[in-house]
Parts: sequence; structure tokens; C-alpha cells
Amino acid sequence: MSAHELIFGSPFQITTGRATFGILYPVEKPSGPPVAFLNIAHRGASALAPENTVAAFEAAIIGEATAIEMDLRVTSDGQIVVMHDSTVDRTSNGKGHVSGMTLEQIRSLDAGTWFGGQFAGEIVPTLEEVFEQIVPRIQVVLDCKQRNVGIEHRIVELARAHKVVDKTMVSSRIGPILKGIKSREPSMQTGFVAWFMDWGWWKRHIGRRLEALGATTVSPKASTITPRMIRFFHDRGFIVRAWGVGSDEKLAARLIRMGVDGMTFNAPEVLWRSQRRAGNER
Repeated sequence: MSAHELIFGSPFQITTGRATFGILYPVEKPSGPPVAFLNIAHRGASALAPENTVAAFEAAIIGEATAIEMDLRVTSDGQIVVMHDSTVDRTSNGKGHVSGMTLEQIRSLDAGTWFGGQFAGEIVPTLEEVFEQIVPRIQVVLDCKQRNVGIEHRIVELARAHKVVDKTMVSSRIGPILKGIKSREPSMQTGFVAWFMDWGWWKRHIGRRLEALGATTVSPKASTITPRMIRFFHDRGFIVRAWGVGSDEKLAARLIRMGVDGMTFNAPEVLWRSQRRAGNER
């Protein structure tokens, strides 16, 4: 069986209580049966290619990620593009706020050279391109950054048009976006990005918030996660996906041993290695 067949053949689902996150694909450990783990490429394989570009997404597929996380923003003419920051300054050769630029202006930028000369000419992708070129081969986690721009309407519309609702998850710290997604497309999976300042006080608040939003996944910052937190959410049927791990293998291994269901990570192949090691240590 080839690596491609292993990842993109024979799908199965991971379920914790009432929550099911899309379709997962089995990845073989050195010995024993396949295991389910959410190895989510952070802005694509962003350790290997410029973040949030097709090059990074292709690298994530080669690295056999379970899914690709990417950030969405809306241009001044209402188009959805893949960009983390509110400005284009850090990850392109341009300057300005995404919300103040047209799609044509953003598409004229070089989004690759800042990372390395071999990526010169990479452009900022649109969500529609992602659905056309990337999602047929892998799941996506769409992280929405902007309030009050109607992004949830367009995501559902495009996902339906491209028949990829079941391979799309929307995450955000902005509650109305998640509620808007679920009201328009109840079958689309959503995840709440949570900030825990004081776990003892926040746990019940976040639990209620997740229920109200209809979210199936909670995404706490990696450095705040504890075994107690994981048990709390698992007992209530929620999937726990860490963010803020970056490329930290030690942190990733610690989270895996605690029992998280997955995390965003900058290099999928490296995370699989950490996952196998941590699994063998159990």
C-alpha cells in the first residue's frame, strides 16, 4: 500500500461522546493497528514553505497531515483570501491591511520570497482555490479572524458549491461566526478557539459556551492544557485540539501523553514521529 493510499483510502472517524470530527485516515505505527490522531498542518507545512500558500499546503499533503489549518480574511471587495495577519506586510512584498485591499491588489503580491528565494512568485490563495485544488485531497480547518464581514455565509456557499462540506471545519474565537456556520449548515464541523486565563473559573463557562455554539471541538492554547482539562472536555464529548505548539517536539510529546486528540504543528512528518514515540512510551 502506498503512502497516498494509506492516507486517502479507507476512511474512518474519531468520535468522543457526541462529537465527531469529519473523516480521519489511518496512519500506521511501526507495529500494531492504525491509530487516529489529528495531525493538523499549521498554516500548511509552515516550517518547510511560506505559510498559507499552496506550496505549504502541498508540503503538508506530502507530509501526510490529517488536515491543513489555514487563516481566512476578507478583502475590500468581499473576497476570501488565506492570510493570517490583518496586514500583508509580514508575509509578502506589499504593505497594507487586507480589508483595505482588493483581491486584484493582493493577488499581485509575492507571498513566497520572504521565506526563501525558491518560493518567489507564490501568490496569496483564495478560499475558492483551496476548495478546488486542495480539499479534494485533504481536510481543511478554516480559522476565521474577522468579525462582522459575513464570512460564514460565503464559506458555506462555497463549500456546498464544491461539495466539500464534510471535509471542512471552521474554527474561531468569534462565537457569532461559529453560530452562523451551524445555522446555515448544521452538518459542518466547528471548533471554538479558547483562551484560558484561569482554568478553575473558565472551565464551566467554556463548557456552556461550546454547547451554545454547537461546537464539537475546543482548541485551548497548548501551554494551558492539563490532564484535568482534557478529561473535563472528553467527559462532555468534546474533542481537544491544541494550538500554539509551533515546532516544539517536546511540548507536542507531552500533550500527546496527556491525551489530546490532536494539534496544529508546523511540520507534519515531525509530529508523526513525536506521536509514534509518545505512543510507544505509554
